Amino acid sequence: MSSASAKLVDFNRYRLARLIRDAGRQQGELARMMRAATVERSQLAEALNGAQRHLARIADSYKVLLVRLAQEKDFREACQAATELDDLDEMIRRRDELAKRLEDIRKESRTPLMVE
Repeated sequence: MSSASAKLVDFNRYRLARLIRDAGRQQGELARMMRAATVERSQLAEALNGAQRHLARIADSYKVLLVRLAQEKDFREACQAATELDDLDEMIRRRDELAKRLEDIRKESRTPLMVE
């Protein structure tokens, strides 16, 4: 056997090269997965921000609605009190005052609850 024709294969080097190549592939895959996760987190954050803004508008509308309901309740109670008066002149004065309040309530209720 001649020394020129004999080749020694170092399996340790071969395994090391294969491990390095596999690690490189795994790093590339991990980088792709991290980019995809970053995009998904960004999209989720945008969706949550949109939902939060929408809920804030709903909450504001709900507050406006509660104020309107309270005004209408006060108006009904004032109407009831006016009908129970014995003094006709005071009844007429309150009727006129209540008619003005009703007009104001109607003007306010024409504005939309949700402002975007």
